[in-house]
Amino acid sequence: MTGNPASNLPEPKFLIDESLSPEVAKALILVDYNFVDVRSAIRPQEVKDPEIIQWCQENEAIWVHADVAAPKKHGELLQTSGIRTLLVVRPKAGMSRQEQLRVLSFVLPRLLKQLEDRRPPRHYIAKAANPMSAPSLRT
Repeated sequence: MTGNPASNLPEPKFLIDESLSPEVAKALILVDYNFVDVRSAIRPQEVKDPEIIQWCQENEAIWVHADVAAPKKHGELLQTSGIRTLLVVRPKAGMSRQEQLRVLSFVLPRLLKQLEDRRPPRHYIAKAANPMSAPSLRT
């Protein structure tokens, strides 16, 4: 995607962290989403959340992750950094790469549409009740 011609805003960049598959980022790139995985963007070794938040701030990227504890653990840092996040809620049994891709593919168009608003929310949650249900996107 080269940007939204209606608003002339640049296409958002998404950084997917280690809690989700880097293969999902690669698949989304194939259909023109501006995704990068954390190990390609920052370094191959483990990257801590504060470094991810800083990278997202410096690169105006949206942090895509599945760590439900991150908002509480890093609330102040997230607030001061001003970055946007997309939490992908995984079921207790886990989430396959295919399911991660399905959920993100379903919610990304709606997220991009919301980002066109004058004052879009900073934090989003994507969730699917089961593999047969339509994923939801909420703030």
